[in-house]
Amino acid sequence: MLRAVLFDMDGVLLKSEEAWAHVVAAAGEHFRGSPVTLAEFKPTFGQGTEADVRVFGLRCTPAELDRFYIEHFPRYAEHVWVNPEARPLLELLGARGLGRAVVTNTVSPLAATLLEAASLSDCFECVACADLVPRSKPAPDLVLYALERLRVTAAEALMVGDSRYDRGAAGAAGVRFVGLGLDGDARIERLSELVGQLIPRGS
Repeated sequence: MLRAVLFDMDGVLLKSEEAWAHVVAAAGEHFRGSPVTLAEFKPTFGQGTEADVRVFGLRCTPAELDRFYIEHFPRYAEHVWVNPEARPLLELLGARGLGRAVVTNTVSPLAATLLEAASLSDCFECVACADLVPRSKPAPDLVLYALERLRVTAAEALMVGDSRYDRGAAGAAGVRFVGLGLDGDARIERLSELVGQLIPRGS
């Protein structure tokens, strides 16, 4: 029986890739002396701060990079797009008594800023962020954290995501993965398809 739905945040509930491209470019300028280019950034979007330091060759610690992101991201928040299908779906899930969680490689302060700006912060019983666990996605830590907070088993949950990091984290945690525009245990092309196709009424 399905008791909870976990959601990746970026690319599913909202899209902040353009905003992140700006702030990561600025981080490159600050920590290595040259901006991170779009060609560098696009294949890595969503990978987590520790990987950003390593992949982009930044001369800083993950904690220092997190502080930079927290300080500088708000100036680019105008570039964030909110999925208009997110809130109606989340409200419907809540009305059916299903637990709802965000599972994101974004750190807590930025996730809170984004969810508040998207008017979605009241729609979740759990927000699992990268700074709350030892390892970010594709490790299973965030998914396991959310399951524990929602008090459900892996078999009682499904996760919706749009990246290989999401798919890997769900798989490692033993949670059914629904890909948004991505192959998984099931696939949807629009968030609104989730209820009609994958969550039987009354479940």
